Order: sequence, then C-alpha cells, then structure tokens
Amino acid sequence: MNQRPQFDLSGSTVGVTQAVIEALTSFKGADIDIGKVTNISRHQGRFASPAAVKSEVTGQGAIRVTALRVDNVRKEAGSIIGTVSLVAFVMTNDHYGYHRDIRAEVIASQLALTIVRKDWPGVMGRVAYKQADRITSQNLCTDALDEVGVAIWSVSWQQECRLNVPVDINSLDDFLTLGLTAHTSDQEQAPELNADIKVRQ
Repeated sequence: MNQRPQFDLSGSTVGVTQAVIEALTSFKGADIDIGKVTNISRHQGRFASPAAVKSEVTGQGAIRVTALRVDNVRKEAGSIIGTVSLVAFVMTNDHYGYHRDIRAEVIASQLALTIVRKDWPGVMGRVAYKQADRITSQNLCTDALDEVGVAIWSVSWQQECRLNVPVDINSLDDFLTLGLTAHTSDQEQAPELNADIKVRQ
C-alpha cells in the first residue's frame, strides 16, 4: 500500500498565508453583520473570468489570501526571514439589503485597519517577524463583475515573516464545500437557487 509522501513546506509562504487566514477569523461568521463573510481561505489560482470570481462568492462573500512574492530572504537568529508581499481579495454579493459595492469597501477598510494594528504580528503568531508595512486598499470592481453581481476589493501589504515555522499540512484548506448558484428557468427574473454542497471525504 502506497503511503502519502512527506511534503516539506519549510521556507515557503504556505505557513505565512495560513497564519493570515487564521488571524482573520473575526471576519468570518453567520452573524447578521455587513463585515462578515462566509469563507476565508487561500487563493489558489488566477481569476480567469467574472464567472470564476462569482463561483468564489457563496453565502455572505469570501476573502481569499495569497502571497505574491518574497524579497530579501536571509537567515537571521536561527530563522529564515523574508519580506512577503501579501494580498487579500474581498469578494462580496448583495446581502442583508446592502449593495455589494458598499459591503466590499467596508470589509476591505476594516481588514486594512486590522492589519495596521500594533497587535497584528501577535495575532499572526510566531510566523510574523515584524509589523505589516505598505498597506493599501484598491477597488477592483469592473462592469463585467457588476453584471454577474459581484464586487471585489484587494488589501495588500508587505511583512517580514519567518518562512521556516513548521506547518501542519492537515491544517490547510481542503476542497470540502462546493458552492452552487443556478436559475430555475431561462427567464431574466427567475428565482435563483443557492446551495453549499458538502463533498464526501
């Protein structure tokens, strides 16, 4: 019987993005709150089309976190340190009677204020080496996204992080839930069916 091979994640940004996801759990929940989203996870690809973005936005919306690059990698005090450029994509729909554009802008603003706080490195745990820097928010909404009922903002920043903090691969995101959106007929005003399907493990 074949065993699952070991996968060494040390020196990569996987642990950094996972630490950010865990630090942003306050943005996730089912509460009736304009600043909550249904899902926060790693962004694992490119947004190829508006439909691809829409497929990510289930329930109250989503935040997707990714590392774009690493600069100034070095060994220091027994750790591998690097300046990681990170981005969190805030993707929303209309919810609770609030327009998607307002929801995305508010959540992105709250997210940026969270990252700029002095206690942010502590919330990220041992992965964080220094305070976040160069924090910016950007509106990425387009006519094409608006046509599919989605708004998107990005919050980007740089942060010196430890790249060799051990990562439990079992703590990473699994593909366990599939979001489904479908129309009950071809009519423009037809009711929309939304569902989260649990994938069998």
